[in-house]
Amino acid sequence: MTSALDEAKAERIQLEQRTKALHQAEARLKVLVSELQHRTQNLISVVRSMVDKTARVSSDLTEFRAQFRDRLDALSRVQGLLSRPNEYDEVPFDALIETELAAMGSGMDRVRLNGPKGVRLHFTTVQTLAMALHELATNAVKYGALAQPDGQLSVTWDLQGNDADDRRWLHIDWRESGVKMPPTGSKPSGGGQGRELIEKALPYQLGAITNFELGRDGVHCTIAVPI
Repeated sequence: MTSALDEAKAERIQLEQRTKALHQAEARLKVLVSELQHRTQNLISVVRSMVDKTARVSSDLTEFRAQFRDRLDALSRVQGLLSRPNEYDEVPFDALIETELAAMGSGMDRVRLNGPKGVRLHFTTVQTLAMALHELATNAVKYGALAQPDGQLSVTWDLQGNDADDRRWLHIDWRESGVKMPPTGSKPSGGGQGRELIEKALPYQLGAITNFELGRDGVHCTIAVPI
């Protein structure tokens, strides 16, 4: 009799443990589904914005197709980084900037990167910031430091605190030099949409503090984003 009761008790404990494990698995699944829905909605918003902005500055369908595919490729690279095993849906900034610049395919011997490794950014920050970096890199390759023989590109970053709100901020300094700039008063080549993204979209979407300047020998852009 005692043996039967012990067996029944053991079976009941096992059943309770399995039930608890099942409930925990269901809870994790709900969190994952919710996070996936959030990420999908965010991604759709980014793509919609890309379509609208690219269409606004494209003179014809051929130009739209080329520019949109280029930006879509940049977004795809971000998704590749986010798909790596990661508990918190975050991407290190150094991986983000290295991936984007490597995709440009030329002039990397004239690029200097300097900053701490492992500064992790949430996926909602990564997607928007990546598009800004892509615009800067594209402009550098087509018209700026990586398009001219004496051009140099320096990208530095560091992590700083903010006493006012207790948040940490990633400070990025993008500086091109050795670039032959157009005469004063003339319209510079490229950079229009990238500048708009940096000066308007980043502050609005991420609460970033940005500055974009056309210096005497190249573009100088600073971005401070809360993380």
